[in-house]
Amino acid sequence: INRLRTMKCYRGVRHASGNKVRGQRGRSNGRGGLTLGVSRKKA
Repeated sequence: INRLRTMKCYRGVRHASGNKVRGQRGRSNGRGGLTLGVSRKKA
C-alpha cells in the first residue's frame, strides 16, 4: 500500500484516502476522496 501511495496511482490514492479499492460501496461511502490533496508529479 505504501508502494501504491508513492506511485500515486489510482489504488494508492484510494488507500490513502481510506476508500474501498475493489469497488464495493465506494460511491456513497467514501465520497470525495479520489484525488483529493494528492499532488501529482506527472507534469
